[in-house]
Amino acid sequence: MNTPRSASPIVEAEAVASRVLEAERAARAQVAQCEAEAARRVSDANARAQALRERTEARITRLSARMTAQAEERLRQIRAEHERIADETGADAATLARLHSAIGNLVSEIAGMAVRAPKR
Repeated sequence: MNTPRSASPIVEAEAVASRVLEAERAARAQVAQCEAEAARRVSDANARAQALRERTEARITRLSARMTAQAEERLRQIRAEHERIADETGADAATLARLHSAIGNLVSEIAGMAVRAPKR
């Protein structure tokens, strides 16, 4: 006893289910698009962060080299001045050696190089 009245709710239910399924497919497609966009953005951010890290490390390396060169030049100047003073005052070699060692340790520490323990 299929009458048009009894078939109508079934047809409506099927139509509603079809619309729900289509909406679900569309939502899943949008979620997949959002996930792909998020992955692309994360990848782009990681690439920018890596490039920034590399530029920063290069800058630090250049700055460290420049500072080390400046410190070494200043050390050379200080040693020359100390030798001149030692010649004028008659300081002995052991005193000069301790002075040079202390200055070298100070320059190394300032330049960020390995710090040697002071001689006692």
